[in-house]
Amino acid sequence: MELAWANVIFVYMRISSTIQIFLLLLSSHGFMHAASLQEDTTAHADLVEVQWELVRSPATFEPAGWQSMEVPALTRVQAIKMGLTINDFVDERFDPVKGKQAVSRYYGLESDYALQATVKAAPGTVLLSAVADEGRIKLRELESANPHLTRDVLPKGAALYGVEWIPGPNDWNALVEEQQTYEAALLAQYEKRRKQVLSFMPDPSIHDAITYTVRSGDYLGKISTTFGVKVSDLQKWNSIKSNIIYPGQKLTVWVSSNKRESLQVAAAEPKKNPKVAPTSEKDTLKKEVLALAGAYITYEVKPGDTLWDIANKFPGVSADNIKTWNKVDELIKAGERLKINTLTITDYSPDKYPSTL
Repeated sequence: MELAWANVIFVYMRISSTIQIFLLLLSSHGFMHAASLQEDTTAHADLVEVQWELVRSPATFEPAGWQSMEVPALTRVQAIKMGLTINDFVDERFDPVKGKQAVSRYYGLESDYALQATVKAAPGTVLLSAVADEGRIKLRELESANPHLTRDVLPKGAALYGVEWIPGPNDWNALVEEQQTYEAALLAQYEKRRKQVLSFMPDPSIHDAITYTVRSGDYLGKISTTFGVKVSDLQKWNSIKSNIIYPGQKLTVWVSSNKRESLQVAAAEPKKNPKVAPTSEKDTLKKEVLALAGAYITYEVKPGDTLWDIANKFPGVSADNIKTWNKVDELIKAGERLKINTLTITDYSPDKYPSTL
């Protein structure tokens, strides 16, 4: 009987030990499985792709380029600090690879990029449309794949994305030559336009521009006669489509350089006559008598003279005075003799003003 109970106890202990070992193994397996699940979850988290978006800012110093929820876009200063190129042709903050790499490094974010550039650094500047034609891709699609290009060209040293065609040395030479032809055509067009603009004015090497202030009673025909130019030229030089001008208006007049000094006098605003005390009736009558008696001197018109020139030689005398005394208009010619009333000359003296000048 005692032997039987001993056997029962031994079997029970064996079974209990087996169960404990089984439970231990089961627990160990569960822990390992949980750890495996955690590792898989961590690995999955590492593989989550960063969601990037482009930010464009009209302000020069505002952040722009690629950004995500983890990192903001870079400013120009930050981008240049990270070695990116920003100029008139490219802004590498928008480069699909370089831009993302730079912003990630700047903020300490580890990321990998599967996108590879078709051309990592262009050996020369070429037309983007020519690359699109060679790569059999629409230009808009190529521009969309390369947001870092700000012009219609692929500049030297820039990366190119989104095209399967990879140009060889000969291809590059042909593309660069096409770009040079394009630039030469633009330059020729600019030069043609420049000459067209310059054709509206005389040769600046022998002509000078002076400014004339329109006075009361002036009209384009009168001004053209004064300066010896055409009315049509006055209209072209000042973008005037009609004949209407107004007092105080500033007009540009191109005159011969060797006549500038004399014509500049005509262009100057007339000096205001100083106020003088009113004359008595006796003085007025005396001047009228002297005028009727022929108190005048004779001036012989010189080549290039205008009524304005002549009037400015005699203080107190105006061009209108000369026209009235001699019954002439603005059209005068060299050798013509004009009468100048000496009573009108404010500083007249026989020694200073001979009878014939």
